[in-house]
Amino acid sequence: MRKLSLLALVAGALGGAPVIRDIAPHGAQRGKTVQLTIKGSGLEAGAKIQTTIPGAASRLATGKETELAFIVELKKDAAVGVYPVRVLTRDGLSNVVLFSVGELPEVEEKETAKEPNGETKSAEVVTVPAVVNGTLTEADRDVFTFDAKPGQKLVFEMEASVLASAIDPAIEILDAGGRVIAKNDDAPGNGIDSRIEHTFKTGGRHYVRVHDSKFSDQAVNFYRLKIGSYPYAEALFPLGARRGSAVSVQAVGGNLAQPVAVQADTAAKTRLVPVRVPGSASLPFLFELGDQPESMEPAAAGPHVLAADTVMNGRIGRKGEVDRYRLAVKPGSHWVLELRAAALGTSQLDGLVTVYGPDGKKLASRDDLAGSDPVVPVEIPEKVSEVVVAVEDLLGRGGLAYGYRLVARESPADFTVRLNSPFVNVPLDGTAVVQATVQRRGYDGPVRLSIPNLPKGFTVAGGHVAPSAAQQRFDDPNPRFNSVGSSLTITAAADAVAEPVNLTVIARAETPHGVIERVAEGPGLVVAVRGLRQKTLAAPWLDMGLPMALARPLPAKLSTPVPLVRIAQGVEYPLQFKADRGKVQVQGRLRDAIVSAVGNLRVLQAPPAKNPQQGGLLVNTNFATPTTKFDILTSATADIDGKPMDVFAPIVTFEVTQGYQVWPKSAAWSAVAGGSFEITGEVYREPTFEGGLVKIEMQELPDGVTCGTVEVAADARPFRIACQVAAPAAKGTHEIQIASQAPDTGRKAKDTYKIAPVIGKLTIQ
Repeated sequence: MRKLSLLALVAGALGGAPVIRDIAPHGAQRGKTVQLTIKGSGLEAGAKIQTTIPGAASRLATGKETELAFIVELKKDAAVGVYPVRVLTRDGLSNVVLFSVGELPEVEEKETAKEPNGETKSAEVVTVPAVVNGTLTEADRDVFTFDAKPGQKLVFEMEASVLASAIDPAIEILDAGGRVIAKNDDAPGNGIDSRIEHTFKTGGRHYVRVHDSKFSDQAVNFYRLKIGSYPYAEALFPLGARRGSAVSVQAVGGNLAQPVAVQADTAAKTRLVPVRVPGSASLPFLFELGDQPESMEPAAAGPHVLAADTVMNGRIGRKGEVDRYRLAVKPGSHWVLELRAAALGTSQLDGLVTVYGPDGKKLASRDDLAGSDPVVPVEIPEKVSEVVVAVEDLLGRGGLAYGYRLVARESPADFTVRLNSPFVNVPLDGTAVVQATVQRRGYDGPVRLSIPNLPKGFTVAGGHVAPSAAQQRFDDPNPRFNSVGSSLTITAAADAVAEPVNLTVIARAETPHGVIERVAEGPGLVVAVRGLRQKTLAAPWLDMGLPMALARPLPAKLSTPVPLVRIAQGVEYPLQFKADRGKVQVQGRLRDAIVSAVGNLRVLQAPPAKNPQQGGLLVNTNFATPTTKFDILTSATADIDGKPMDVFAPIVTFEVTQGYQVWPKSAAWSAVAGGSFEITGEVYREPTFEGGLVKIEMQELPDGVTCGTVEVAADARPFRIACQVAAPAAKGTHEIQIASQAPDTGRKAKDTYKIAPVIGKLTIQ
């Protein structure tokens, strides 16, 4: 039954930002002219359409605040494919919806409440070939009838999930008596969308019935059912190529009698390019482009050489096959093996990657990591200079459709970063929030997110990811491979001016082995799928980073007095914020995803302020709170014309430090047996440190060496320690420690604060 699809507001929408809830139609035949109606909210009269649909779009007047209408003239040679559509207004960008351009005639489902089409007796008549545009409610079944000829082959194919519809469609073919003669739920090469090719033994009337395989109630519930005689494939080989290279690509499987050559634009700047089977009504596959060297799996029996930082294009050609590669390594080095196959949608391989030592002992193995393809970090044992990398299908399958892309690179650890926000609208003289997820792949240190191409007049705050150790969790079996959230805020100055721009978010980590930098992948769009353990739909293939637009000022603004707070362990800090304009009921709240990775930290509501437009949070640390950086995001609920609206303050970054530090003038000392030496330096105390006196003593001294102790008063910084070296003291270089403690921390309860010792070297001659 036809009903208006509802789309939840995404994180990038603020205030009166435009929201597209539905479009009609969801696709059209190339060379045709259609009226494209956009339905939603915030669609003001001056709204502009932004789309790559190959054709001309002319605005029509609708007289409705919830609709925009355009006449779209599609080019006759328009490429079959999926194209984004969004709207731009004075309040910013809308969410993206997808429009399909095909080559079959289009019809609309005619079902109404009074005239349902859920039974064969009430089936709607369809003339083949056609694309039927319809919708499915929770228990809905749509039935269409058509005439088939004896021996005729017809393809029945759904477009739903591929266009970001939340339904999981299923197809059933019924004979004239209503008996099911063929059915399909998920089809290879078509994701969770269904497809059937059926040869009809008898002619005459037949039926096709479609429904949501889960019979779920989805807000975004449209589908496009294609019926016709056309070729289709289920996979590609190879799955990708080096950008700018000449490559021979074949479409395989499906109803193709043999592999068919297809064209890939390897000169494209995008990561994924469409590849279409000639004469097919199916949507194109996506072919991956990269900038690394590439090679093809040799036809001869392996194991073959796998060169570092080179993509190996291979295929598990038969059931039970295992491809093996020799990888030259250095003893004690760290490597990451990454396989790309099922995640590209162009391979049926459920990959398993295993690394073996020269003695055949398994060193590492994975079948996936936070996705559908494996990433395998491995530490090379001592005395090992070559390992064997094995690739196979987890279920022991194989064939033409089981291609893969394998790459090995020397790296102690790695991570990826994904944006949760598909776009962001930043209000003039206001703040918007961008959320991201960092997936650790062996790297457990701190990460910092930034936006290098932010236009003039905009500032960014936040983006700190604390190291895994800062969680102080002992029940996480795999802390080096978990996911952690982070947030950024973007604030526009009162005089900011900017056209819509595609921002790039960079995640950076400094390691002892070098700097790791990763570009955040944007989701393109986000559509929620109702039901337990259902993943949201996204379209990263759109190659959108973080589209940003400037919006009109919000009626309310929230601010904090400081962007950075540096506090010592054990200190409580009151974070204040206020509403600078508008009638705002202040209700500060914490985003758990931002601070949950920091242990021994509590954030509480501060006592109510006398001014209802002010508020605060109490940030409590203790002596066990890790020394790290974390972000706190505050928000308030503004009452705007009787409607609640969240407004945000720029993120405040907290840096927890040691209460004091011991700075020796030198970390290396020398003395002669029977002589003496002196250790001098200073004690630096954080301004927020509540302790005073600091006691210093030397520890781990070699036999024959003695040192005095010193107490550095609260109002003093320098210290001097005299040490004696006995005549029989052992000559050589020894590691010694400068240990310290603050016995009086200024608290009611007596407590001693200690920091880690300073390590130094003593050479006795």
